[in-house]
Amino acid sequence: MKNWHVGVLIAALMASTLVWAQERKEGQKEPVPKYDVTQEQTFKGTVEEVRDRECPVSGGMGAHVMLKLDGGQILEVHLAKTKFVKDYELTFTKGESLEVKGVKVKFEGVDTIFAREIKRGNDMYMFRDKDGKPIW
Repeated sequence: MKNWHVGVLIAALMASTLVWAQERKEGQKEPVPKYDVTQEQTFKGTVEEVRDRECPVSGGMGAHVMLKLDGGQILEVHLAKTKFVKDYELTFTKGESLEVKGVKVKFEGVDTIFAREIKRGNDMYMFRDKDGKPIW
């Protein structure tokens, strides 16, 4: 009977290790945090920089905004795949005021925001649905 319990425990450990390994992308140091809608916050600030880079969140080239919060802290905001942003001709420029609704996580060693929506003036841009799933 005890051997059966040990076998189940070993099988469970092996299965969880496989799931963990599959969630990591090749060369990635840490798994991408999940988007948790219960942790959503609104961040207000100005665009400090706009950049496209290889990003594990988007699974390829991703569009990012460096947002300088009112208190001076600068956070990287993960928007979407670069193609999605370009297809909608969405551009941000340094100094623009933005209101970002999203989840703040620690990713790649820095505080980061996974954006669900961005408000600029009277315009609203959606990047994730109400459940936090990417729409790109």
